[in-house]
Amino acid sequence: MFKRDTLIILLIAVFLVTPALLALAMYVVTKNPSLRPLGITLERLVEAGLMEDRSLIVVQVDIGSKAPAVHTRDDYATAIETAFARLDAEARVRFRTVPEDRSVSVTYLVGESRIGPFPMSRAAEGVLAAVQAERLLVRQRRTTAEADERRTGDGFWHRLFD
Repeated sequence: MFKRDTLIILLIAVFLVTPALLALAMYVVTKNPSLRPLGITLERLVEAGLMEDRSLIVVQVDIGSKAPAVHTRDDYATAIETAFARLDAEARVRFRTVPEDRSVSVTYLVGESRIGPFPMSRAAEGVLAAVQAERLLVRQRRTTAEADERRTGDGFWHRLFD
């Protein structure tokens, strides 16, 4: 009786563990993060080129050390993220303290492009330009990837046996 129960438990364990082990083995062979069991992260998929980075826009807010504290950093971040969300885009907001300065300025970084700096009172002027630059960058990357795919024939099987 004990041996039969042990055998059943072992069989159940083998059937539960085997798919995860096979997926892990395929991940080790192909380095494709979508095959990694329970370890898929957005960063890994972006690094592998299997997913586009939705936050290509980095908003750099420079706050002078002598600037009057009218708003908090959270207020600035919320306002900027809301502006981009209304245009169906995502942006990461970074803050930087500038010594011996009284101003607050905003610079939009999209790929290699710098849009700005704008004073905070005119920060909205760069939002649309940043979104358009992001869309152009995504379109250019997609076109380049498709051309490379056609030229090299680099597909799943090539990556599997490479």
